[in-house]
Amino acid sequence: MKIARLFCLIVLLAACSRPAVEEVDLSAYFGGLEGTAVFYEPERGQYKVYNRALSEKRSSPCSTFKIMSAFIGLEQGLISPEDSRRAWTHTPYWNKAWNKDMELAEAFSTSCVWYFRRLIDEAGPDVLRQSLAKWQYGNQDISDWQGAENDNENNPDLKGFWIESSLKISPREQVDFLARLFRRKTAEVAALKKIMLVADGPVKVYGKTGMGVKNDEIADAWFVGFYEQNGQTVFFAVRLNDRRRNDIPDYRSSAGLIARKIAMDIINKAALF
Repeated sequence: MKIARLFCLIVLLAACSRPAVEEVDLSAYFGGLEGTAVFYEPERGQYKVYNRALSEKRSSPCSTFKIMSAFIGLEQGLISPEDSRRAWTHTPYWNKAWNKDMELAEAFSTSCVWYFRRLIDEAGPDVLRQSLAKWQYGNQDISDWQGAENDNENNPDLKGFWIESSLKISPREQVDFLARLFRRKTAEVAALKKIMLVADGPVKVYGKTGMGVKNDEIADAWFVGFYEQNGQTVFFAVRLNDRRRNDIPDYRSSAGLIARKIAMDIINKAALF
């Protein structure tokens, strides 16, 4: 009997320690777009999830991986807030904002692929494998290092395993990764947080968009990050799953910004926590 009671107590304590997951209807914010949203408040150990099945489905992180890339560069000493410049090779890129020398903050804000491609190459596969395993980042698969699986882009400067290729992560995993990373109070994390600020006011929002194209259609559109309000920090991930929306002007080029707007509207209006 004592063993049975002890077993029941262990099971009960384990159940109580698991984060609570509450499914919420946020469809009004998505305006007919298929997608998912995950919000996590670690102090309460509580998730609020819209479209739970999609929240567990892995896909390419695309430019949201720049959060991890920047952190690895800072942690490995490849760059610092004072010394992060990388020289442009004078290759003309389709995004004219990338056609110049770049420092970390501007490369992050303009989502400059060549800058982070170079940073990843400087770190190398061994460091990437160790870092992705340490931070439990999605499927941790960097096997397609050069990004050959995705033939939507021909320039090797603008390809990689994180862009519609071997590396995959779910919205739930994005949120858990961010919560683990920003629990650390180090100089590298502080520097990363600074360049992620996108809204500074009563609610401070930090984040990164991401968008991937494959077979000439939108494959992923993300906005991930966290916000601070009234001493509370909430981590989030929004991902759209619609590939083609002819009813939305410039959807192919603006899906990431649409994901960001959806997230910002939820943050500012939904009062989830």
